[in-house]
Amino acid sequence: MENAIKIIPLGGFDKIGMNMTLIEYGDSIIAIDCGASFPPNNLPGIAASVPDISYIRDKLDRFKGIILTHGHEDHIGAIPYLIKEIKAPIYGTPLTIELVESRLRSFGIKGVKTKAIRFGNTIVVGCFKIEFVRANHSIPDCAMLAINTPCGMIVNTGDFKFDLSAPSCERTDIDRLSYLGIKGVLAVLSDSTNAIREGSSRSEQDVMAQLDRFLDVYKKNRLIITSFASNMFRIRQILWLGKKYNRKVALDGDLMLDIFSISKKLGYIDVPEDILVDVSQIDDYRDEELIILTTGKHGESVQCMTGIVSEMHPHISIKEKDVVLFSSVPIQGNELEFNSLLNRLEELGVTVEFEDIHATGHACAQELKLLYSLLRPKYVIPAHGEYRYRRAARNIARYVGINEQNIFMIKNGDIVEMTPDSCQVTGEIKLDEILIDGNEKSKVDSEVLKCRRQMYESGVVIIEMCIDKATGRYASDLKITSRGFAEGEKYDALYKKLESLALGELSRFINQGVIDERAGRGIAAVAEKFIKNEINKSPIVVVNLLEVML
Repeated sequence: MENAIKIIPLGGFDKIGMNMTLIEYGDSIIAIDCGASFPPNNLPGIAASVPDISYIRDKLDRFKGIILTHGHEDHIGAIPYLIKEIKAPIYGTPLTIELVESRLRSFGIKGVKTKAIRFGNTIVVGCFKIEFVRANHSIPDCAMLAINTPCGMIVNTGDFKFDLSAPSCERTDIDRLSYLGIKGVLAVLSDSTNAIREGSSRSEQDVMAQLDRFLDVYKKNRLIITSFASNMFRIRQILWLGKKYNRKVALDGDLMLDIFSISKKLGYIDVPEDILVDVSQIDDYRDEELIILTTGKHGESVQCMTGIVSEMHPHISIKEKDVVLFSSVPIQGNELEFNSLLNRLEELGVTVEFEDIHATGHACAQELKLLYSLLRPKYVIPAHGEYRYRRAARNIARYVGINEQNIFMIKNGDIVEMTPDSCQVTGEIKLDEILIDGNEKSKVDSEVLKCRRQMYESGVVIIEMCIDKATGRYASDLKITSRGFAEGEKYDALYKKLESLALGELSRFINQGVIDERAGRGIAAVAEKFIKNEINKSPIVVVNLLEVML
């Protein structure tokens, strides 16, 4: 389509995480967010997935920048892995930019241009004018983006909710959204995470009241509270409740401490005097004088608690009369770990509470109705979530009167072309899954990943043979060792058959005058086929042919 805006999601339209959407017009391309997703459970050593940016590799001269909605890992986590390649300026609110810069420093990356933008301000990036509109979420400084394009205004909501009892400086800016709706919104890409939940999201004030009740009930117990590391609103509540009940608060978790330090520096969190203590000092206080606030990395709010229960924490150990308050919920995929933790705590005699002490950061159905009613967009593209969440958001948009033909259920890689009068999916780009090695902080080659999975599932078998270099004959007995494959006496017969097979294959190669790596590959292939046929396993088979001089 001529003179059309292109919208191309590289992530965020099939699962929670890895949010990144390209907006393209003429000689300008921008990216909204650049997030990582949580690692798949069945891929050993993998820390995260990041978007495939192949589409923009040959268009880097037109790529103008990355605009961020907020500082959660699923919106900024891929930047250290991709920024060296795309070398573009990064724009975001002050806390978001501080978090990005902290991440870049941890990777040793220098020279990236960043710019902090205040709410209400507008920036020009390529042919786009972008306004940052204040939104309420579970991390401070969250923004919706009102993107003025040559074809009309596109609003990307990022993650948001309407918490009308939040302080005015933290509420989603309803007045501004209403004004944008009056001016005219061509399209909205909207957070769909909680679209399947009826009503409105719980207010942080409700959480505060419930936490207050628990602190009153458990006055004589030591309290351990888990929360997401980035939820400074929750941390602020707990600090002030600590002051009310004359308890010291110890913060535990590197990511929480980093975000807390940045938020304090920016003036986003005020700390009551003499309330904080270092976690190494907790033994200096009686149980009733202490609150321990723990977390994990993004999406793993129970990570530190798991370490405590496993007696791996250097300073904290569980006491029988402890009370653990879960002011967070497990993310999708971590439910088994969470349930295991709950059972272990109960076995240790701990009292566990998690009723009504968490508030989601995402809009529920009623809030999405309000969003669509305020913005009155011509087109709606439900974003951020699995298909069923986005389908629920589509139904909500229909409910408030948006034409069903103007609601688009797209997937990652779809190319949406939009003009003031039309919108359609005109094609798609192929996207590969880009996986990050947990230790190397680098992308993982597909062959390496295949070998890891193979070892994880079936183990490794090593066949060693010594050959006399002068005669070309065996110099010693064949040796077979294995790890994670088939152990125990019941497999002795299998190993004997494998040894006989390998010796026979080696004899065949020797008779042909072949004693180099070709023989090793041939023996490995025969061994792999034999093992597969015998016990239906596919271990990695390594053959070492050693030439010796006797």
